[in-house]
Amino acid sequence: MRKIYFIIILMLLFTETVSAQTKDSSVVQAEVMDMVQEYANDSNIQIARLKILEGKYKNKELFVQSLYIESSEYSFDLEKGKKVLVNVSSENGEDISGYIVNISRSDDLKLLIIIFLIVVALFGRTKGLLSVSALAISGIIILKFMIPFIQNGYNPLLIALISCVLIILISFTLTLGFTYKSFVAILGTAGGTVIAGVLALIFTDLCYITGLSGEEVSHLITTLGIEIDYRGLYLSGVLIGAIGVVMDVAMSITSMIFELKRHSPNVGFAKLMGSGLEVGKDIMSTMVDTLILAYVGGTMPLFLVIINSNMSLNEALSREVIAMEIIRSLCGSIGLILTIPLTSLIASFMVSVKKKSYGK
Repeated sequence: MRKIYFIIILMLLFTETVSAQTKDSSVVQAEVMDMVQEYANDSNIQIARLKILEGKYKNKELFVQSLYIESSEYSFDLEKGKKVLVNVSSENGEDISGYIVNISRSDDLKLLIIIFLIVVALFGRTKGLLSVSALAISGIIILKFMIPFIQNGYNPLLIALISCVLIILISFTLTLGFTYKSFVAILGTAGGTVIAGVLALIFTDLCYITGLSGEEVSHLITTLGIEIDYRGLYLSGVLIGAIGVVMDVAMSITSMIFELKRHSPNVGFAKLMGSGLEVGKDIMSTMVDTLILAYVGGTMPLFLVIINSNMSLNEALSREVIAMEIIRSLCGSIGLILTIPLTSLIASFMVSVKKKSYGK
């Protein structure tokens, strides 16, 4: 029962954390009450009457123009009942004006989140909800600790390491409790993550990675004027990205070895170690593909640019944005692979020494 209370409180805290970030924003949600003009005279301009749904201008109405731009994020049609995001301002506190920033997707995404939580609750029960709680805590650590400290000028790599340690400790202890099994999984995950981070640091130096390529970084520098260690920021992203798959592998290997020892108490260290490596090979064959394809999937537009620019292989690999993705995916994969023997060794040793504690 205490775990359920903890989950509820945690979700409320997470909701408050997210809502607090938008409370004082000038960008608010509004609903289209009716259309005044829909592409009149073959133009791309729509005019709509909106009603503000939140903020200090709640329930006030205004008329806005929306320019439909083909093949862009502004290629959406306005219609009655649709919700949009509007940047609202007022000169005298009474008359308000504004412009549409984007379509509002929060309600649809909230529905998807609810479906996700229902599925987790149905099939995972308490453990599933605890895993979601661990994910929520990880989000809070990144949003409320990691990003603010990096933005305030602290070393991004050091802050990322601290964040990773907190995420690993909380995730395993919340889902497994303070047990030998969680201790082994924590050590295995920490080892794999450190390996990925050290390799990324080495090859970031060798390849002279600055971390300054990419639209997001350009926006941070030119538009928002944020000056931080972008190379360190990139490395911190490598660490955070590696945690998820490394945790999965460490937990799978640990559970398998503990269960094997529980069902066959007489099995020795060598056989446990061998079984861990054999199962690890099967896990590795799919997890490496999953990790690399996930990174490739996120950079598909970049690959299209390269293919249609007739670049040579050397020229493509020498572009920083490509090198960054290769370093990120391969260092994460190496950390994942080496997590297998490391976790197998620790788990096999632990259950062999603590004979009465295996399975816990």
